[in-house]
Amino acid sequence: MYVNQEYNPNVNILLNNGIYVFDAESATGKTWLCKQLKKLKAYGEPVDAITYNDLLTGVRLENVVKPQNKVIMLDRYDMYREAGYELINNCETTSIVLIDCKSGFNGSRDTEMCFIDISENNIEVSV
Repeated sequence: MYVNQEYNPNVNILLNNGIYVFDAESATGKTWLCKQLKKLKAYGEPVDAITYNDLLTGVRLENVVKPQNKVIMLDRYDMYREAGYELINNCETTSIVLIDCKSGFNGSRDTEMCFIDISENNIEVSV
């Protein structure tokens, strides 16, 4: 579980370590969560996130998907879904790995569906 109520919005990820895939519904706030996790990382929190545009600008997946991060989010993973299976699976026991992949994630047998709930001052992810 990861809870941060120090900054606005509050980020509450009510999950155990493991690999989670968001439902395929669009416009639920997943990209906003990705941006907030990047801000929290800049503030020194043990979280990180990556999206397809980051890869286009030279960010390397292995710099984000690493066991030291409590929360890892892969936004728009459909666009680069052939990358990082080993990295993701290596973080399964140490991190909460959140994957936004509309076509499903085939890199692990041990994934679970998760959902995001957004309000003005709160982002919550749960099963």
